[in-house]
Amino acid sequence: MVNSICAYRAGYIAEDRRTIESGFFSGTICGVAATNALELGIDVGHVDVTLHLGFPGSIASLWQQAGRSGRREKPSLAIYVAFEGPLDQYFMKFPQKLFKSPIECCHVSAQNKKVLEQHLVCAAVEHPLSLLYDGKYFGPGLENAVMTLKNRGYLTADVSCDPSARIWRYIGNEKIPSHNISIRAIETEKYKLIDQKTHQVLEEIEEGRAFFQVYDGAVYMHQGKTYLVNELDLSSKIAFCQVADLKYYTKTRDYTDVHVIGGAIAYPARISNIKISRTTAQANNCKVTTTWFGFFRVWRGSNQIFDAVDLLLPEYSYESQAVWIRVPQSVKEAVEMKKLPFRAGLHAAGHAILNVVPIYIICNLSDLASECVNPHDTRYVPERILLYDQHPGGTGMSAQIQPLFTELLTAALELLTSCCCRVDTGCPNCVQSLACSEYNEVLHKEAAIMIIKAVLDAEKSYFSEFS
Repeated sequence: MVNSICAYRAGYIAEDRRTIESGFFSGTICGVAATNALELGIDVGHVDVTLHLGFPGSIASLWQQAGRSGRREKPSLAIYVAFEGPLDQYFMKFPQKLFKSPIECCHVSAQNKKVLEQHLVCAAVEHPLSLLYDGKYFGPGLENAVMTLKNRGYLTADVSCDPSARIWRYIGNEKIPSHNISIRAIETEKYKLIDQKTHQVLEEIEEGRAFFQVYDGAVYMHQGKTYLVNELDLSSKIAFCQVADLKYYTKTRDYTDVHVIGGAIAYPARISNIKISRTTAQANNCKVTTTWFGFFRVWRGSNQIFDAVDLLLPEYSYESQAVWIRVPQSVKEAVEMKKLPFRAGLHAAGHAILNVVPIYIICNLSDLASECVNPHDTRYVPERILLYDQHPGGTGMSAQIQPLFTELLTAALELLTSCCCRVDTGCPNCVQSLACSEYNEVLHKEAAIMIIKAVLDAEKSYFSEFS
């Protein structure tokens, strides 16, 4: 039975994914533990049962996954196992919200620079591009994207023509460039994980996630086997590993900085769009930079850290979008007057808001993140609550959230005050998050409640002058 069950995710090389799909279709593989990579677009034949571990981020995704079973008019079973997270527990308490709610609308940020450039390459293969006529289809970023693709050798045009009248044709090396574009990820740069003994490529990992998973000394799991990474070659983007019987796992030591353009502005000028949205929250472009400085070795079972190792890896930065709201200085002073940790309160408040976002828009754990406080970092922390898009170029989610920020603050406060846990660090039902990059350290529930209440009061006071 063990050999008839496989893991499946987008990071596996295409050949391995096709092998697993074929085995599942034919029946030689009886079960697959999969990410949402198997959610749609792949025919895996008849499936009897789907087991859903935790809410996938949207009702649409849950029904899509459940729909993998029961084809060809045969009976099937879908089982939803709720985690301790607030959204899972919300649906356990109010199942009608899950079964009777409409399917959410899906929003795509067509102006993401990386997405647009890849889209234009494929479009130019089918029909030459015109800045004069195609702007209405591809938006205001068309000209800059075309110039970038020209400089990278993908497009060319007759330079003797007027710039606006030029026709841009595809001249790239790939005959069918769409075959080299991932529909599962925005990033094109990837690191390969190679077994040193067999020289087999085990997985490909997106550049933005690579240093969280592969580095000298990292422990990596693949198809139930434990591998030890012996060497990471940065120039060739290859991690070499070998099968190892280890009683520990590793987790990185890192911190992420979010620099927001305009992020130092206090309460903004009273302009019409703020009046309409009824929130001082702002959506801005930002630069996200992650720095890795080491990793922990942790015993399996006890989860006890027994070794800390230093690392020297390059920083990883990307342009994205963020939504944030200022926390008045007076609130910080009030929190500290009560001998509560302000940094931990901001961290917990960000988690609480992040936990209620999927109630309002389609979102999963990989789409958005909050600013997470590193326990070993003593640098200044801006007085703000901030969420940011976790994909290069942004996904447009921060912009969607901005007009809803007051509702998010209210929902987060209700979440915190209704949770009956009594510990300072909260629990998975309120402020703890599986996606926290700092492993839910430096959290304080009571401080978060004080901060969110005060921000809501400041918002009410600010807009009462318009009434």
